[in-house]
Amino acid sequence: MLYHVLRWLFTLTVKGYFRSISIRGLERIPRRGPVLLAANHTSAFMDPIVLGVYIRRSLYFLSRGSAFQKPLIAAILGKLHMIPVYRPEFEPDDLDKNQATFDRCFDHLGKGGAMLIFPEGVSKTERRLRPLKSGIARIGLGAEARHDFQLDVTIIPIGINYSNPHHFQSDVFVNIGQPISLRHYQQLFNVNPIEASHAVMDELRIELEKRTVSIEDERLDQLVKNIEQLYRSTLRDEEIQEDKIKQDFYLSRDIAQAVIWFDDHHPEQVNVFDRRIRSYLQHVEALRLRDTQLRASHPIGNQLRSGSGLIMGFPLFLFGWLVNLVPFKFAEWISRRIRVREDFVGSIRMAAGMFVFLFVYIIQAALLIHWTNWAIGLILLLSFYPAGVFALFYIKTLYRLRYTFDFWSIWNRKKSLIFQLRQMRNELIEELEKGREDYLKASASPTS
Repeated sequence: MLYHVLRWLFTLTVKGYFRSISIRGLERIPRRGPVLLAANHTSAFMDPIVLGVYIRRSLYFLSRGSAFQKPLIAAILGKLHMIPVYRPEFEPDDLDKNQATFDRCFDHLGKGGAMLIFPEGVSKTERRLRPLKSGIARIGLGAEARHDFQLDVTIIPIGINYSNPHHFQSDVFVNIGQPISLRHYQQLFNVNPIEASHAVMDELRIELEKRTVSIEDERLDQLVKNIEQLYRSTLRDEEIQEDKIKQDFYLSRDIAQAVIWFDDHHPEQVNVFDRRIRSYLQHVEALRLRDTQLRASHPIGNQLRSGSGLIMGFPLFLFGWLVNLVPFKFAEWISRRIRVREDFVGSIRMAAGMFVFLFVYIIQAALLIHWTNWAIGLILLLSFYPAGVFALFYIKTLYRLRYTFDFWSIWNRKKSLIFQLRQMRNELIEELEKGREDYLKASASPTS
């Protein structure tokens, strides 16, 4: 009951927290039967929340055993489908309890259940896949062995890709891969269970790497981000009837692979380009502009139409802003005062927002019911969330309008400098285009 109530609440919260959510391959997750979902882990509680909301199965999770020490907390975590697991680095004295954990997992899969496991073991906000722990393979193969490999347990690789999980109104792309059938490993398992486990993990790692952007070098990661900012819109095919965030993921992956290749084959060229693109972006930032403002023209006609829409929508915006301002500021205040690891920041912000908004909405509705009646109070309560979504859209439109007028203001004062920046930008784009051609030719070459 508690699990399903929280999933419903987090459904609304996730949709409000992220600007856009794209999921590819959701149909690959079977509606019934034993399944292990294996995802990369970059944002602590955010990862299971996002997947738990959109995967229409009741999921069970492995959680750090130390959290289950107090009976009340253990009971609540149990209601949330958490199963304790004990790791050498965190609970070295409790490793003997893991046999009970494996038994529970075997039983759950034997009943056709679904589990979500993060084989990296720990979360960290970075674009790379850390070494995978073999627990998920041992659980899946162990469950199959108990049932003579008749369960047909599958492991489904899932890549979770955030634009920035800690920023409100960021993007997320969930990339679900083809199922890995453990039945295919029966013969190897019967001969050597450890080798079978390693073989499963090797296949899983390959599949996860296909579904994430993985960059080992932090220096190159920042360069890739700068190139994404400058060049990804040029590569994007606007005629493809596919959501932007999905297309951006594949473009980011291609950019990362190209940068890594150039760093291996032409490191000095990469260093020179890195300095040039940093210089350009620093100049843009110094003018308090964005690269998008230098990328294209800013037709005043479109902005005037947006302005007329702002005037017409102002009453609804005002209502949505007034009823959501207090919970928004309160949630922001709370999240700033909770000191957590970087990978927990987004999770805390979203969870704090959900509970604060729910609490304030209920108080506001109670006051309205007291001042009016039940019908009016409930109608207004149901309008708080959609009015808040509209207010958010209104504010975004207002910012876009402001950015346009800011650009023209700076243009009138510093026209020559903006011409220089546009020239710098064009030269960088030309070099990127040439580099793209060189990379494609080298990739097509059998000796590359």
